[in-house]
Amino acid sequence: MAGEVSSSAFIGRAVELRRLDAALERAGQGSPQVVLVAGDAGVGKTRLLLALADRARRRGMRVLTGGCVELGDIGLPYLPVVDALRELADDPEEARLLAGAAMTAPGLDRLLPGIEPAGPAGDDLDQLQVLDALRAVLVGLSERSPVLLVLEDLHWADRATRDLVAFLARTLRSGRVTLAVSYRSDELHRRHPLRPLLAELVRLSAVERLELAPFTRAELAEHLEAIAGAPLPAEQVEAIHARSEGNPFYAEQLLAAAAGDANVELPATLAEVLLARVQGLSEPAQQVLRVAAVAGRRVPHRLLAGVAGQPEANLETGLHEAVGTGVLTSDAATGSYAFRHALLQEAVYGDLLPGEQVRLHAAYARLLAAEPGGAAAELAHHSLASHDLAGALAASVRAASEAEAVLAPAEALRHLQRALALWERVPEPATVAGIDRVELTLRAAAAASAAGEHQRAASLAQDVARTAEAAADPARAARAYERFGLYLFYAGRVEEALAARARAVELVPDQPPTPLRARVTAAIAQALVNARQPAEARRWCDQALVAARGAGSAAEEADALITLGMIEQYDDPASACTRFAAARALAAAAGSPEIELRALYCLAEVSSQLGELASACAAFDEGGELAERTGLGWSGMGVYLRRGQLKARYRTGDWDECERLLAAVPELVTTLAAAQVVAQGLGVLVARDRPAAAVRLRRLAGLGGADPFLDRDVAVWEAELAGWQGDLERARSAIRRGLAAADAVEVFDQALEADRADHARAAGDAATLADATAAGRALLERVRADAEQAHGTHLAHDVHVRGRLAKAEAEWTRLQGRSDPARWQAAVDAFAYGNVYAVARCQWRLAEALAGGGDRERATQAARAAHATATRLGAAPLREALEALARRGRLDLGVALPAQPTLAGLTPRELEVLRLLVEGRSNRQIAEQLFISNKTASVHVTNLLAKLGVHSRLEAAAMARRLGLEQPAGLES
Repeated sequence: MAGEVSSSAFIGRAVELRRLDAALERAGQGSPQVVLVAGDAGVGKTRLLLALADRARRRGMRVLTGGCVELGDIGLPYLPVVDALRELADDPEEARLLAGAAMTAPGLDRLLPGIEPAGPAGDDLDQLQVLDALRAVLVGLSERSPVLLVLEDLHWADRATRDLVAFLARTLRSGRVTLAVSYRSDELHRRHPLRPLLAELVRLSAVERLELAPFTRAELAEHLEAIAGAPLPAEQVEAIHARSEGNPFYAEQLLAAAAGDANVELPATLAEVLLARVQGLSEPAQQVLRVAAVAGRRVPHRLLAGVAGQPEANLETGLHEAVGTGVLTSDAATGSYAFRHALLQEAVYGDLLPGEQVRLHAAYARLLAAEPGGAAAELAHHSLASHDLAGALAASVRAASEAEAVLAPAEALRHLQRALALWERVPEPATVAGIDRVELTLRAAAAASAAGEHQRAASLAQDVARTAEAAADPARAARAYERFGLYLFYAGRVEEALAARARAVELVPDQPPTPLRARVTAAIAQALVNARQPAEARRWCDQALVAARGAGSAAEEADALITLGMIEQYDDPASACTRFAAARALAAAAGSPEIELRALYCLAEVSSQLGELASACAAFDEGGELAERTGLGWSGMGVYLRRGQLKARYRTGDWDECERLLAAVPELVTTLAAAQVVAQGLGVLVARDRPAAAVRLRRLAGLGGADPFLDRDVAVWEAELAGWQGDLERARSAIRRGLAAADAVEVFDQALEADRADHARAAGDAATLADATAAGRALLERVRADAEQAHGTHLAHDVHVRGRLAKAEAEWTRLQGRSDPARWQAAVDAFAYGNVYAVARCQWRLAEALAGGGDRERATQAARAAHATATRLGAAPLREALEALARRGRLDLGVALPAQPTLAGLTPRELEVLRLLVEGRSNRQIAEQLFISNKTASVHVTNLLAKLGVHSRLEAAAMARRLGLEQPAGLES
């Protein structure tokens, strides 16, 4: 299958296309341009130039293309130029231009087909005359229309073609000409004949050089999705990106060969392409590359020399050639060499005999083991590859410790999992590793949790708990069950988490007071709060505090104080905050960042619920910084804090910071934890109408079923995006999924159903109107019940609950067709604690309701305030909806509105009437939408029918659709 897949979709390269567009623009204005497009083989130079040619043709430019072939200086001179100019002979006027040029350059006719000889043929071409004649041809062509000449693969160009490029770059002073030239930067060895020319060209002011970089992870994911026709698993994309390093061609070949397994052996066709560069080198150079390939992508000189075992002179000869031809790169600062591309190393390594691989790996392992403080991760790799399992086990455990020391939990987990996989294959593994299996597995569980892999952490902790119980080791079993419960909670399995922590309590006697007893009792208290059993939680909190103080365990005392504060939130938020602050101080003094993060999160949440958003942001930020500093950024609490940062700033309107925080999360999410953070941050991308919103939503949808709350968040933002786009059915489908996934009443209201009801009234669709009304009423009752239930919980003081209820009551009046200004004003007031976007959206509906009631002065005030907020936030869909409302209602927003298109002499007001006719609105409904009288609406309809020269509303609507007015642009539902 290799070599048979590709995509016609053009991915990424936005920056490069903007620069190329600017070059075309300058050339079109009479300033000739030369653009050099550089990049490795397979990186996408041809696709970029094809896109450039397409854009040039759409501008009315004459596009000529030619390519060099791998013949070197022995080929036909000017071959790519001849190829490019060949089609000119088909146009009589262009053929005359060529013939005229041939008159000035005897011998040019020998190059160009279809040109009559200008004179007797000589033995040689006068090169200067030919070059000048070709320049004259391009300038002459550009008098008819701007010209783009594309020459590909200049690294294979003959001497004459290189001379032509140099001549044109120096002498093109007039004419609307762009010369775009591509070459492979990875082919330019030190003595390549193109190097001197490039060094000269880049000094010229008219020459621009573009270095085409590999795809980012996100761009590669989009590219592979276009090939496969559906999003690929994040792990597969990550693996292909790591191996291809973003090279599109290499990635295509890996995908074609993988058939679902991104770690498949290097495809034979790709290996042959890569090895062709190596097989042309001398034997000393190839020997150096074989030894280097066993080390990996990069190898220090000292190790390479030690394993190669060659005289220094021989080694240097091979290295000079390998570096000179661009197969290896050297780094003087680190004294190391690296393969130019990871797949090149993989191809050379795969070409070794199995015995060679084992022997060379063993040699590297011996050298690394002899070095004091040598890199344990590399030692583990070489030991394993040389079948030294005991050495690999010991080195893996040491590598995990090194990763833990630099707060790299994902790396630590990888090394610990390798150690666990080797455990049963090594005699006396505990002696070799210096740790027993229970402790090793608990470390792996902690690393998995810190890396955001909570399901994996739970599985590892469960394994320890069962092993310890079977070994009659209750203390370690209790520790494992306590951790098991925590990881289950972070994985969203609340009831199972409570059961695990209850088992931990059973395994630890209540006397005498011990730190372990304090830990397990504090843990079950927390689990009971999460399971909404506050009375029982308080009882265990009291026991935990007694045990912690009796054992002198400050961290467990802090943990219990936090849970006690969560219980007291119900009645006394101020007292709860005092508890949290005290707990935070205790945890910090005890050196327990995990518990300190919990205290900061609870402080931030209470501040948020009280509407004190500035304090909430400060606490979330402080917690986020602490989580990053302690390597817990992707732990359960780290994820909560990240989500809190995004949510709080979304409400305060600090959307630029939201986007910055979201940009710190890899676009290609590979863990559920990262997906949960991205889902929280999508609100800003949707509200700002960012193209990335739809892309990220599509990728997150691929994780459907992994977590009900993630499914809920994805549904929320998909519904929001679809609603702004006018796709009410897609929005409604998303809402149904969200409600089915989780108890999502807190994130949905009747706005969509109100829009559906409005459309149904316009269409006279009684069935849809009844359905929308019933659905809206059910949602309202759920919001009311949710608000009522909040009185008995920690949400009793939650301003967000009050805001949701106020908005739901207001939406209900809009759904019924009588949008009530008083209800919308109440909603504005309910969100006035600082939720700026919610305030603006309610002000939009308030202005609409006031305009409908004839109160234009207050409607204008509300619309102006909302428009100013939408503009400041960059909330384009809301801003456009407000501008549409202002046009319909003749409201002065205090700013100049974007010009509206004209059609057949219609006034802007008649154009609005026509759009409503397309929707099937009656005169009465048009009057309601435009806040005018029925009589005025009728006059507008009569006038536009006359201007369009049609006799009925149906004919007018049909004409409008033909003219592109199917979508009522600028009119919100």
